[in-house]
Amino acid sequence: MNSKNTVMGILFIVVGLTFAGLGIWVQFVRNLGYVPVEAEITKIEKLSNPTHNGGKHRTSANYVAYVQYEVDGKTYVGPSDVWESGMSTGQTVTIFYNPNNPAEMGGDARWLGWFIIGIGGIAVLAGGAMMIPSKTHY
Repeated sequence: MNSKNTVMGILFIVVGLTFAGLGIWVQFVRNLGYVPVEAEITKIEKLSNPTHNGGKHRTSANYVAYVQYEVDGKTYVGPSDVWESGMSTGQTVTIFYNPNNPAEMGGDARWLGWFIIGIGGIAVLAGGAMMIPSKTHY
């Protein structure tokens, strides 16, 4: 077994386990106890980001949806991660808020934790594969 492959394999496994742990935290801890509520999109803001690729200047755009929702008679407004292509101002979306701090909210990120766990799993498998000795033919 090549020592370079061993080091790379261990590195991939460590990074993969870190991603898997982060994914588990996002999936099962961060959103634990968050409560769904209907919110109205009040504004969609376009954020332009200049990029330089091979001497070419381009601009990429990201969008942030600002939402308004009510908890126990109090109105909260803030940026959310719920924006998807095709959404518009005035549209109703489901967000999740922290009942201990209703101003703390997020979108429906149930898929995000599984995605991060999946990336971590792939990295762990790749790291393990790097550490398998290859057969040498003479």
